[in-house]
Amino acid sequence: MDKYNEAIWRIVPQNTPAVIKHCSKCNKKMAFYCSEKFRLNSNQQRVDIWLIYKCTKCDTTWKLSLIRGIKPHDLTAQLFDKLTNNDKALAWKYAFDRNLLKQSGYEIDYSCVNYSVEGFNICAIERFVNVQLKSQYFFDLKLSTFLAKILGVSIGSIRKLVGENLITISLGCDIMRYKIRTDFYLHFELDCIFLEEP
Repeated sequence: MDKYNEAIWRIVPQNTPAVIKHCSKCNKKMAFYCSEKFRLNSNQQRVDIWLIYKCTKCDTTWKLSLIRGIKPHDLTAQLFDKLTNNDKALAWKYAFDRNLLKQSGYEIDYSCVNYSVEGFNICAIERFVNVQLKSQYFFDLKLSTFLAKILGVSIGSIRKLVGENLITISLGCDIMRYKIRTDFYLHFELDCIFLEEP
């Protein structure tokens, strides 16, 4: 019986998505990047909280509303500490919050998100391998595009391998259309595909 090799690949974004909106200084639609900084304003014992974005061209600031009119005692000490200390992980959580941005009516540009793959240190896939693919954030990355990049082959090759059931996914969905948004397993049945480390 063939031995199944196991691997874990973690997709790690290097930056957050941009928000496309009108810039008052540039006087046109521009990409705004997350500054990873928060702003809190207290008014009549109510607190408003924003995440600060800046125009990629002129650095004009824009505030993405996160919480409006909350009572100070409703903020946990831990959350208050993260907000006042500009906690990067919290800023990224909001910056990647698709529902928050969509509900606010803003266009999100995921194409600017660069990423690396941690745990991708094998030199070849021997016949059978199970890969647990992990991604903390959703950024509109198609699984087929990811596979083509990491395996160093064309999208056409990925389509052929999927069609021959040489690459399958535990979710049972269409690999060519699926956008990575959760942890799942990939199963490879390939004689030998040599990979280069990214």
